[in-house]
Amino acid sequence: MHTATTYLIRLGEVALKKKNRGRFVDDLVQILKPRIASIRGRLEVRHKLLMLHSDAPSEEVRQVFQTVLGIASISPIWKCSLDFGEIQNLAWDLMKSYANQSYSFAVRAKRPNKKFPMTSPEVERQIADHLFTKGLGLGVDLSNPDITLGITIDHRETWMWTQSWPGLGGLPVSSFNRHGLLLSGGIDSPVAGHMIQRRGGSLVAIYFHTPPYTVPAAEEKVIDLAQVLSHFQNGLDLHIVNFTQAMQAIRSECDPKYTVVLSRRLMMRVASQILKNEGAKSIITGESLGQVASQTIENISVIGHNLPFPILRPLIGMDKLEIIARAKQLHSYQISIRPFDDCCSLFSPQNPITKAFLPIAEAEESKIEMDALIKHSVEATQKITLHYP
Repeated sequence: MHTATTYLIRLGEVALKKKNRGRFVDDLVQILKPRIASIRGRLEVRHKLLMLHSDAPSEEVRQVFQTVLGIASISPIWKCSLDFGEIQNLAWDLMKSYANQSYSFAVRAKRPNKKFPMTSPEVERQIADHLFTKGLGLGVDLSNPDITLGITIDHRETWMWTQSWPGLGGLPVSSFNRHGLLLSGGIDSPVAGHMIQRRGGSLVAIYFHTPPYTVPAAEEKVIDLAQVLSHFQNGLDLHIVNFTQAMQAIRSECDPKYTVVLSRRLMMRVASQILKNEGAKSIITGESLGQVASQTIENISVIGHNLPFPILRPLIGMDKLEIIARAKQLHSYQISIRPFDDCCSLFSPQNPITKAFLPIAEAEESKIEMDALIKHSVEATQKITLHYP
């Protein structure tokens, strides 16, 4: 049997979108186009699915999909006509290499072509009977088979496959659905950003750096984390904000207990200025309720007060073990645990306030030149564009 050159891409959640399906499919096609160039691939849009045509080895094809969201599964498929004799012959060609081995199997048929003269169960039974007649010699397991022979009787042809590669699910990332991620060097923020990517969001990352208090290795760690996230959206812009002057002002002029809250409020305002120019729709943080001083409900309320963007906190109800598990799946965990601290860790006081009051926070801010610090931080920002693939 020759290697498959056509791949069936099932859309999962996207297929349920009805009137908006075309937009989601367009987003998926835009993500796939630069990736399939390396395998000389060609995409074909069908109803509720895509087909990829490529002569590349199947492992190279599979590699293309490892960081593509919006896909339920992918199958290498073989085609034949609607003639039932040809369907039987193709089924045997695909299954004969498994004959008389210790596998179980099942036949699963779908019949989008309702004019085909047999029902799906009839196709399954007659194909299974044909395989037994040819000497397949495998056990049948309709619940959990080792091998599933999939058959789709389409309107113009028949598709058949024996394997399916799981997709990542979610929605395809859209370049028109941009969100700003406050990316630190920790475990949480990359996971938060990826959760928004899974809902179709494209990320713009912002990192607050305080040289010489934070070493270059801390910045390198964040760039590596941004690179992980860039794999899911064909590239990512990372804004590195020089936040040293702002942190020095807060630490020297304001109540130390309010350092965390005030620095986070200032970060939100700097990020808002950057994101206005990026066309973003929200700010994403890695906050989880009650883990640290900046994440009590009182402090969250004060930090997010009167901002021009909604704040998305995808991890708000998750515990640390759940977040770590997701970080390991994302392959960001080993990067995040490198021993280099970010500015939040280095400037955090010994006894930070856990129940901040807005009037007190605003009174403390009046001791520093907020507008000037925001302007300086924005102007002292370096933009790095990470490309993928």
